[in-house]
Formats: sequence, C-alpha cells, structure tokens
Amino acid sequence: MTDWQRLQQRLPLLDERRLEQLEGELGAEVLRRLLGLFIEDGRIQGEALAAAFAEQDLERMARHLHSLKSACGSYGALRCQYLGEKLEQCCRRRQREPLAELMFAWQAALADTLAQVRLHR
Repeated sequence: MTDWQRLQQRLPLLDERRLEQLEGELGAEVLRRLLGLFIEDGRIQGEALAAAFAEQDLERMARHLHSLKSACGSYGALRCQYLGEKLEQCCRRRQREPLAELMFAWQAALADTLAQVRLHR
C-alpha cells in the first residue's frame, strides 16, 4: 500500500466541524442550498473529469481537478480534496503511472462524499 493510499483511508469524507462552522456563519437554510449546489456541481464536474480521463486529456483533467478540490476544501470534503490534489499533481507533471489508481480512488471518494452530503441536507 502506498503512502497516499494509507493517508486517504485515514481522512474523513466530511469534516463535520467545517459544516458546523459554515452553518453557524451562513445559517442552516443557506448551507442546505449551498450543499445542494455542491452535490450538483460535484456530479457535473465529476462526469467531465471522467470524460477527460477517458480521453487521457491531462490538461483538461487538471483544470477540473483544480476547481473540484477547491470546492471540496470549502465544504470540508477532506478525502476528495486530498485525492484531487494528488491527481492534479500527476496531471500537471504528466505522470501517467498512478493516474488510473488515483482516479478510481477519487471517483469512489466523490460518490461516498456526495452521498454523505445528501444526508446533511
């Protein structure tokens, strides 16, 4: 098992403290709407990333990943943020070796994260 695999397994899907902080700052209703947008954008961006991956378009992947990891960080989606960072680094460095493995881990983390976010809405 690689270092990134060990670390990503220890990261929570969602940082509950971050969501509580956002709720305190924004209010429950605003946070609920924003989480809905996060779910929708995550789905759309995730599909676009998968298409770029299928075409092995590393530049396009890096652009989608940059946007996704930023959104994940904003909402405390720590595992997706971490894996997105690792994937973006691979794309920018044109490292194809761990790309598929990271991509599959990221897709699984995104699906699990979005499912958990739905529970908060």
